[in-house]
Amino acid sequence: MEIAEFKKYEKSGIVYITERAMQLGFYYGNKDWINLGQGAAEAGEIKGALPRVNSIKINTEQHGYAPVGGLKKLRENVALMYNDLFRKNQKLKYTYKNVDIAGGGRMAISRIIAAMRNINVGYFVPDYTSYEGILSGFNNVKPIPIFLNAKNGFQYDCKELKQKIKQENIKALLLSNPSNPTGAVIQGENLKKLVELAKKEKFYLIIDEFYFNYIYNKKFKLVSSAEFINDIERDRIIIISGLSKSWRYSGWRVCWAVGPQKIMEFSSGVGSFLDGGANNPLQKVAIKLISAEKILKESRAIQKLFKEKRDYIAKRFKKMGFIFASEPNGAFYCWLNVKNLPKEINSGIKFFERMLKEKVIVVPGKFFDLNPHKQRKEKNFTDYIRCGYGPKMEILKIGLNRIEKAIKNCKK
Repeated sequence: MEIAEFKKYEKSGIVYITERAMQLGFYYGNKDWINLGQGAAEAGEIKGALPRVNSIKINTEQHGYAPVGGLKKLRENVALMYNDLFRKNQKLKYTYKNVDIAGGGRMAISRIIAAMRNINVGYFVPDYTSYEGILSGFNNVKPIPIFLNAKNGFQYDCKELKQKIKQENIKALLLSNPSNPTGAVIQGENLKKLVELAKKEKFYLIIDEFYFNYIYNKKFKLVSSAEFINDIERDRIIIISGLSKSWRYSGWRVCWAVGPQKIMEFSSGVGSFLDGGANNPLQKVAIKLISAEKILKESRAIQKLFKEKRDYIAKRFKKMGFIFASEPNGAFYCWLNVKNLPKEINSGIKFFERMLKEKVIVVPGKFFDLNPHKQRKEKNFTDYIRCGYGPKMEILKIGLNRIEKAIKNCKK
């Protein structure tokens, strides 16, 4: 039934696949199912990582609201962490005034987008599914797609991007780095050039860095645009990150934006009526987790384990006949082309539906073809899937065994 007074929002791809699986018996904690669809890293103990927080104490004060922009001590620790990790050689340092705490990454981005005037906002295709809903939800911005292709490993071309920025009068660019879903990473000189381009062409770079420590270079490294920002107040760079991925506490919903002080004030102002602020008790606990020393310890353990998982899952997928545009160098997803598989499963949707019968969840690639306001009719990435390697290795092995068996049965 159409209701004229309300605007319908399509559910995000992750919500859709989860609800579809639930129709067939899936629920969180059901050990019969292998969930390779949801973007969550294994949350338990990892060898060499920080001890997990399994209990917290809450005092009377924490039953009340936290400040909309977040607890001051937490904001201070976030600022200090970025300074220690990426800005030791920079004259200007972040302070707590450059940090806005929000209840999840989507909320942090929504605050920023809602605070903007009537401008054109560029976004890459493919990219994180929830950007579509965010860019559709606020009429003060006009979304402008920038298409990436497999020939370049789904990396952007700097000259083409510069031309697009000028042609479309783009005043803000939203992207994930490392990329969700492709695992591509913009780093080193390429990241420096992107930051410089934002300054030169005077557009805001809103860069989602939730996977900044899931990097699989030969040498240990964390990647952040904070390294290349000279003037933290004048340079138009806004970083989004949080506990969800990098600290493996996805359910806590404690995240942040880091950027020019004035922008953080605008963001917090939006939060005062949009969401009211992040969880008070968990912000308090997060204070003890946020430091350069602790995230370095966590990151070394993550990179060792997740590189092993990436190598394992990539090797097996290649043997099964999947096509990689490029192997993921960051995050924890494989972006796979299924067109060479048997015809029963050679599209993203057909593969997804077939794997549900095996109690395995993946994400059809069409959900990463971001199309705010449904402006385009053409459909992209219909022969792709995203498969995550966030779960434990033993779970990945079971899931891949089921996928391999299903492919063999289709060939028969």
